[in-house]
Formats: sequence, structure tokens, C-alpha cells
Amino acid sequence: MNKARLDANSLYGMLVNGYRNLCLMETKVNDLNVFPVPDGDTGTNMVKTLGGGILKSVEDFETVSSMMSEFSRNVLLSARGNSGVILSQFIRGWANALRTKDDIDVSDIKDMMRQGVDCAYSAVPNPVEGTMLTVLREPCESLESAGDFSDFKDAFAYIFMNMNKSLQHTPELLPVLKQANVVDSGGMGILYIIEGMCAYLDGEIIEVGSERESNVNVLTNSSFGPDSVLEYGYCTEFVLQLMHAKTNIAAFSIKEFISYLQTIGDSIVAVLDEDIVKAHVHTFKPEKALAFARNYGEFISVKIENMSIQHSEVSSSVEKETEKVKYAIVTVAMGDGIKDYFAQIGADRIIDGGQTNNPSAHDFLDAFDSLFAEHIVVLPNNSNIYATAKQAAGMYDKCDIRVLETKSVAEGYSALSMMNTWAPDIDSFVSDMEMALSSVVSVSITKAVRDATIDGVCVKEGEYMAIADGKIRFVSEDKNSAVVGLLRSFEDIDEKSVITVFYGENVSDEEADGLIEAIEDEFSHFECGAVSGKQKIYDYYMAIE
Repeated sequence: MNKARLDANSLYGMLVNGYRNLCLMETKVNDLNVFPVPDGDTGTNMVKTLGGGILKSVEDFETVSSMMSEFSRNVLLSARGNSGVILSQFIRGWANALRTKDDIDVSDIKDMMRQGVDCAYSAVPNPVEGTMLTVLREPCESLESAGDFSDFKDAFAYIFMNMNKSLQHTPELLPVLKQANVVDSGGMGILYIIEGMCAYLDGEIIEVGSERESNVNVLTNSSFGPDSVLEYGYCTEFVLQLMHAKTNIAAFSIKEFISYLQTIGDSIVAVLDEDIVKAHVHTFKPEKALAFARNYGEFISVKIENMSIQHSEVSSSVEKETEKVKYAIVTVAMGDGIKDYFAQIGADRIIDGGQTNNPSAHDFLDAFDSLFAEHIVVLPNNSNIYATAKQAAGMYDKCDIRVLETKSVAEGYSALSMMNTWAPDIDSFVSDMEMALSSVVSVSITKAVRDATIDGVCVKEGEYMAIADGKIRFVSEDKNSAVVGLLRSFEDIDEKSVITVFYGENVSDEEADGLIEAIEDEFSHFECGAVSGKQKIYDYYMAIE
């Protein structure tokens, strides 16, 4: 495809081909994890983020500008994790560069890349080189001095070549990559996307299976059984294509559509985008919502989830307030035990997520909309979710949103435990929670899935790693011994007095009790408590205060 101009159909085809290539390489990107821990999710986050744009036939778009505007907005709402946020902002930069274009000229590529890189960097408060940001920036700089290209095939081949060169150089810029003998995972994901776009220009249409496991939410071991009560109804979402055979599209009223949904549910978000309706409602009667919608068109997609199972939102036992509350807490957690415990100690909404399952910006917006508060404080509890929470907060204008930079379950727990609902103002409320973060030590215990040497610590496959504040501090063949060895390694351990342990689904009650006994035997000054968190991957999360 040696073209100097592309229409909306061709550019969309390139993006879809890039997405499909990334789908095929998702596991390879996930496996580029610095720590030998089975929680690499960069590839999955990028697949789900970019896949958010694959919602609608390009035939509905007459111009590149309208297609990119829709694509970018949907990718933005689907953004997950740091890599997903950066990718969504890069796509947003492309959309900005093409906002007045009916089609795209090969000369537009430099401006697309430049604005894409600028938006990507603006999404990160403290950019680190040797990451996917570098893999985006360096090819852009090379492109600026490369002269003119006669067609898109040559231009994207040039971008791919320089992107690959930049990716291979990332270990030299980021020592932790060099120690682990890997390149940056987010940069690799970007390279696979560009590779798929190049393949499209070469005439190759990449195919993937219709069932994408990474995009399907499969519920297993549900706590909802034959004697359960449906307490929260169904989270019902659909994308509806309005049909001329069923309605006068030009006269269609989204307000009347919303008015009906209000009679059968709440937490309603519905928007009309030309001839497409996107709707969300919490209802006990999803069949009525769907039957009503079909009076006007046919579904492009439908999602119905039992909110008693999904735990995307966990309500307090008090009925919804008729007046605004002053403060509300939205937090992220994984593991039924941790979610239940967080709800008990003050969280108003809990979004299901954590390592390997990063929520999207839409998940946060949905949680914000379900609350009736003057101020909402968000606890992401994972460094890879913080950027998505910040992005969602920036998109929301119905109330004041504050995002605390909690990077772990331990920090989230510590912040919640310091919540003061009697605080006179939001600044005081947030300050009390932030105060806890300055003193808590966050610990996680998990089993290594491969041999590695990180920061001078040698780890063998199958050994338990004690990780404190992001660094491997102790290694042992026994999980409880790893905890005790870690505590011995702290020079200021006598200054700490409380340990809270959240034990995972693979840890028995007896093992957890044995850990508490071992800690109290050697460190008698500690007050210890254990909670069955039921989390995956990590045997223990611990907050040391």
C-alpha cells in the first residue's frame, strides 16, 4: 500500500491491525517483568486500553478527524495502568493533530508523533527515561530530522526501525532493566502496535481469535448461590445502533431515553453520539432496559453483571443518602476478604482491581457517579493504577475529587484507618490520611517464578521473596521464615509497634496463626492482627506501623 494519503477507513484499519498484533503478543509483553513475580500485566493493560477504541464500524465515519475523535475518547475511557494511560494520551495526541483533517497526508505524520509524545509525557508527573516514553520520544526526534517521505509505508517503516533501536537501548538508561536482562515492557507493546500498522501497509491483515480471554470477565467460584438474595441489582451497559427502520434518528431524544431508564434504575449515564447510544444503568430489571432500547435500534454490545458478585461497588449497610455527604471514599482492592474488610472500616465504593487486573478510567467514573458527596477521596492502592485514577478525576466535574498516591494494599489500609469523618474541611480530611502514609512500611510475600538477581539479591525459582516498599529484602524457602527474616533486617524495627497481615487464598488459617506466633515470639513488642484477604499471587500483604 504505497500511498501518500489515507482516508478514515485505512487509518482505522492500521489501528485495528496494530491492536490485533498486540493481542497476539500480549503474553510476551506481560512476561517482560523485572521482578520474578507472576503479576506482569503491561500487555493486558495495553490490549484492553487500545481495544476500547474497537467499538464501531469505520463506515460510520466520513472523516479522519471524526474517526480519531471517537477512537481516542473510547481509548481514554478504557485506559488501564500506567502503560494504558500513556498509550491513551499518545492516541489523544494523534487525534489532536488530525482534528481538522478529512484524510491524512504523509506529511501529517511528524505532527501526529510530536503531539502524541507531548500528550504522553504530560500524563506522567515525573517522566523516567528508559521506559515506553523514551521509546515514543526518540523515534519522534529522529523523524523530525529525517526529511520528507513519499508514502506511509516508508514513513512507518522508519518509525518502527528507530523505535526498535530505542527499545533495545532501554536497559542502558534504566539499571533495573539491565539487572533483569529485559527491555521495557511498555516500549515493547508500542513496538508491536507499530509493527501491526506496518503490516497493514504491506497488505497483511492480522487475524485473532474471536474470543479474547483478556477482554472477557469470567466469574469463577462465585459466592452467589441458590440461597442468595439479589441485593444490588445488575450493572447493565449497552451500545445501541439507532435504526431508521425503528425510529426517526434525527428526532431521537436522549432525554426521553434517560427518563425511562430512571423509572427502572439509577446510576444512569447515557449519551447520544450521532446515531449511537451508549447507556449504563443499575437496575433489578435489565430485561426491561434492553426491551425498551430495542424499540429504537439494535445492540452493538451488551454487558450485564450481578453487582452482588462483581464487587465493583460495595455499598455500606446504610441506604443511599438523600442529601450529599461531606466525604466519600473510593478504593481499589482485590480479594474478597480485603474488599469486605475495607468496606467495614469505611470505604464507600470498592472497585475490583489490583495486580493483573487494573480497572479502567470508566470504572472510576462509574464509582464517582454512584456517590452523592461533596468530596470524594480515591485510594488506588497500586502504583500502576494511580495514573488511571488521576485521569478519571480530571475527567469528572460533578464534585471535588482527591487522589491519594497509595501504592499498595497496606498503604490503602493505613490511610483508611486514619480517616476522620469529623474533619472540618477536605484538606484536613486528606492530611490525616496522608499522615499515615509517611510512616507505614508496605510488605508483600510471594513465590519467585524464575531465577533472578535484583539489586544484588539472588532469587531462585520457588523461593519466597519478602518485598518491602518495592525492594526485595529477604529470600527464604518458607513463606513465614521470609517474613521473620525481613523483620530482622530492619534496623528501626523497635520503633514500629503494629503489624496487620492480610493472608492470601493459598495460605491456611493455621499458617497465618503460625506467622503471628512466630512474630510475637521474636518481637514481643508488636501488636499483631491477621485478616483473611483471599488475594491471589501474594501470600501475604503486611502493613507495619
